[in-house]
Order: sequence, then structure tokens, then C-alpha cells
Amino acid sequence: MIRRSLSSTSLLRLLILMLCAATLAFLWGLHILSVTAAHPACGLGLSTPSALPYSRQFWLNLSMTLLILGSLLCTLRLLRKHQEAFNALEQAQQVNQQLIGRLEDEHRRSSHAAATDHLSGLHNRRQFVEVAGQALTRQRGKRRLMAILFIDMDRFKSINDSLGHKIGDLLLQAVAGRIQRLLDPGDEASRFGGDEFVVLLAGERSEEQINTWVRELVQRLSATYALDSQEVNTSPSVGVSICPRDGQDIDSLIRSADAAMYSAKQAGRAQYRFFDPSLNLADIQAFTLEQAFGSALAERQFVLHYQPQIRLDTQQVLGYEALVRWDHPEFGLLYPDRFIDLAERSGFIVELGWEVLRLACEALSGWDAQGRETRLAVNVSALQLRQDDFATRLLNELQQYAIAPQRLELEITETTILDPESTAVAHLHTLRSAGLGISLDDFGRGYAGFAHLHSLPLSKLKIDRSLIAPLSNSHDDSPIVSSTIILAKRLGLEVVAEGVETREQVVCLKLAGCDIAQGYHFSRPLSPAQLRDYPHFNGIEASHDTMGLVPALQDGVAPTPH
Repeated sequence: MIRRSLSSTSLLRLLILMLCAATLAFLWGLHILSVTAAHPACGLGLSTPSALPYSRQFWLNLSMTLLILGSLLCTLRLLRKHQEAFNALEQAQQVNQQLIGRLEDEHRRSSHAAATDHLSGLHNRRQFVEVAGQALTRQRGKRRLMAILFIDMDRFKSINDSLGHKIGDLLLQAVAGRIQRLLDPGDEASRFGGDEFVVLLAGERSEEQINTWVRELVQRLSATYALDSQEVNTSPSVGVSICPRDGQDIDSLIRSADAAMYSAKQAGRAQYRFFDPSLNLADIQAFTLEQAFGSALAERQFVLHYQPQIRLDTQQVLGYEALVRWDHPEFGLLYPDRFIDLAERSGFIVELGWEVLRLACEALSGWDAQGRETRLAVNVSALQLRQDDFATRLLNELQQYAIAPQRLELEITETTILDPESTAVAHLHTLRSAGLGISLDDFGRGYAGFAHLHSLPLSKLKIDRSLIAPLSNSHDDSPIVSSTIILAKRLGLEVVAEGVETREQVVCLKLAGCDIAQGYHFSRPLSPAQLRDYPHFNGIEASHDTMGLVPALQDGVAPTPH
């Protein structure tokens, strides 16, 4: 390079040499002039008879001296300009080197960011799959066991929602730190997202040693966390898969560990399970459903079916109970017994509750546009009722859809009213004052008694189907139901019987003074399309036979849970 072949030091040496040469040339010229002046005949060393005259020789020597001196000066000037150019080039190259260094640093940071989870500092999913895949390749043929651990923190969503995202982030960072401190050389840890962590155990361990390591991990992650002056308690559910027994590639090993984690979560908190190929299809489907719950809410896969509520004295439809279904793209229409527990376990029960209320408001608004002023009852979970803004948010939803509060009825469970001073009960008072109906669902199944019902803002009481099922047309078969109806009437409550499936039950309930009934004797829950063809929904009076058992079984489907 120019910079290396002609550096500043070598250039300075060249300039000094050229200056010396110019000085010598100048002195040589002066010497020639002095000799010529003293010996004109020997000017320029010419001693022949044909030598030039003195004056001509003198001017020739002088011209040559000046020409050499001028050439040297021009050369020095050019070299000075080149030196400035060389200095500028050197400075530019230094700047370029600095830029290249910064770009390399930025590239390293970008590569690190692309491979790292920014919150925990662990590998992200993409990088972990790559690193674990390379480790798996290196281990082939060495007959060493490798383990993949899939870790899910219990109750994380509830902690994040109740204590805030700051505490949630601190908790995830603390979990990541505890995992890292347990790792041996060759082990890798990652965060796949949310509260899911995946660990690769690649060291030389037996299956018994892997079991011991996992047990210690569960103990460490279950210890109390001190986060921003708050103590937080949680625990992990861990699934473990072993290579090569449970999979030959990293993706299958992760899937196996994930399925084992779900089995651990079903067993309770702070549990771990090794993958077992005998995991049944129901467990796999339940695991798949739980994993898909968030996307199902985002894609609005949940729909409402409507079961008529019949006034027994007039046989007219008073309203409908909205029952949620999951229209799953793979498994078809799913009933609540397949996914409500999953929603509670995964922390989506509140979001599901708001989706059901939103669907109910949309249905009521659509019916209003058709001139149908129908009442709708909706089940609300105790957890949703405990939200600080529940009453305000619900009233805002009704106002947004221009729905009169009297058109909506909330069905609550007995666990909601165990504490009369709770936030949930305060919300019920607010909503009842606004005009909403409040119905106590599943009465007779649990803990609630009549002693404290008078202080609650209830409008209806629903007798649980377990008390209705034994009824016949004999008066001796219904003392509990009869006494329940009498006491409810004294409190000014209407009584609804659910799960009515026979004519005998209808007769018995009418004799006991029950106001309203619903069940397969009258109609199964109807899809929106079926509801449009339902005679009572269209204002057509139907005979008692049209509300009998035939609609419930006309397509060969036996009664199913709500």
C-alpha cells in the first residue's frame, strides 16, 4: 500500500536527501563559475581550442545551475503537496478503521440481540433450537443421555395481572437467574416466551442424576421471590424428555417435554414428569386446547348457544340463557366441560368471561335491530366479578351497544357471595341498582344458605339440576325443592329450575310453585341459526308438543352439559 511504501518517516528522509543533493548542485555550480572567472579558457572544463567564449560559458553554467535548483524546488513543492495528500489519506483511513470497528461492534450486538431474549438474557427460541441441535449432533454415537426440560411457571398470568407487568418481568428475570446458576458446562437455557423456559442438559448424567437435577430445580424455583419490596410465591411445572428415547431430533424432544409438562401441571403445582408415550389422547387434546386458548380468543372462535327459559304458568319464553361453545377448527364444537377448567388453569377465564359478555351484547343489539326485545342471562365467574372495574366496564359495554340494563341478567355461583363485604358483592349491588337482573346459579350444590341471601341484591334463584333429576309427579319426592321454592318466594325471588327433562318434573315443579324452567324437555341449547327457526323466537305460539322432548333428541344427540 502507498501508506506503507511511503510513510511519513521515509518521505522525510527522501526530502532531506534531495535537499542535500540540491545544495551540492548549487555549490558545484558556484565552483564552476569561480573556475570560469579565474580561467576563462577552462570554463566548464573545456580546454580545447574550440572552447566557447568566456561569457557564453558563464551563462550556460549559471543556467544549468539555476535549472537544477529550480527542478529541485519544484520537486520539493510537489512532494509537500503529496505529503498533505498522504496525511489526508492516512486520516481518512483512520476514520474508516474507526467506522469499521463501530460497524463490527454493532454487528456483534445485533447478532447477540437476534439470538438472545432481551428480558432474561437467555437464548431465545431460534438460537436455542440451533444450539441444541448442534449439541445433539455432537452427542450422536457417544451413547450419552441428553435431556430437554420444558418449564412453565404456575399462576404467572394471575401474578402478572394482579401485581403488574413490572413485577411479572422481575419474576421472569429472577427465574432465569436461578436456572442459570444451576447449569453445568455444556448445558443451555432459553426463554421461549411468556413464562415458558426450556433447558438442555448435555453433560454426562445418568437418568437418575437428571431426575435429581430436575428435583433440585423445582425446589429452587418454588422458593419465595423478593421483588421490589414484595414477596411473590410461585412454582414450576416441568416436563422432561430424554434423547434418544423420546425423540431423535430437537423439535420432537421439545414437543415431548411440552406434553410431559402439561401432565405435570394437571398433577398440581410444583410437579415434574418425564415423558411417557402412554399419555392418552384426551391429555394430548387438552394440552393442545390450553396452548391454543389465547389465539382462540384473538380469532373469536367462541360462540353462544341459547337455551330458552319457559314461564311455567303461561308456557311462554321469558328469555334465554347464553351458553358458550368453542368452535375449534380441528376438534369441532366443544362444550364448556372441555375447556372451562383449562381457562381457569391457564389464567384466561377473565378474558373468556368478557368475550362472552361481548357476544351477548352483540346478540342483544342484533335482536333489537330486528324488533325483538328478548332478555339474556349470562354466567359470570367469581374471578371476573372480583375485578375492581367490573361494574363500570360492564355498564360501559351496555351503553356502547345501546342496550337497556334490564335486558341482561348475570348468573353467579355460590362461591361469589360467601363474603358479603367483598368487591364482587359491591359490584352486584351497583349493577342491580342500574337495572340488571342477578340470579344465583346452581343453588343447592354448595355452601350458600338462606341465612344471608336476604342481604344480597338477587332477583332470581336457580335450583341445581341435581335436585331436579329425582323429581316425579309424587309429592313425596320433592320436599327439598318445595321448601327451597317457599323460602325463595318469601325473599321475593323468582325461582328457576334447570335441567328439566321430563313431563313429570314439569308437573311437580308447577305444583310446588316454581316460576320458570329450562332444560331438554323444552329445548336443547340452540345455535344462532337454529334460534332463527325457533317458533317462540319468531313470536309464533307453539303447542306444548313443540316444546317437548323431540327438539332435544331430533338429531340423535343425547343431553350434554351446558
